[in-house]
Amino acid sequence: MAYEFLGNLSAIILFFQISLFILRRVYKYIPRKPRWFPPILKFLKNAHIYTGITLLILGLIHGFLALGTIKLHTGFILWLGILFAFIGFLFRKKVGKKWIVYHRTLGFVILALYFLHYYFPWLIK
Repeated sequence: MAYEFLGNLSAIILFFQISLFILRRVYKYIPRKPRWFPPILKFLKNAHIYTGITLLILGLIHGFLALGTIKLHTGFILWLGILFAFIGFLFRKKVGKKWIVYHRTLGFVILALYFLHYYFPWLIK
């Protein structure tokens, strides 16, 4: 079914999004920095905005196809978390450098919400 495909694709994109933060930390703390690592980080950084927007759109379509409407559900809460992370990005210049702390923290909250949605989708009825 289309909603299952979109759900799986959204999950892949979400982990792609989170990988930027994780791989930056890995690169920061490895003693011998491989030359092939920075181009991967650059690619992930450049794609991050576009995959985030794609995730917002696909998540909304996935939810609508799965439920037939937009209603309070673990997936909707997950989608709101992604939306708030994007809104934080949009206001980054007004907030200053602290926005990235908010953005990264929200990334981990979103990851927890993903697992909640995956394992307990009908927790909220």
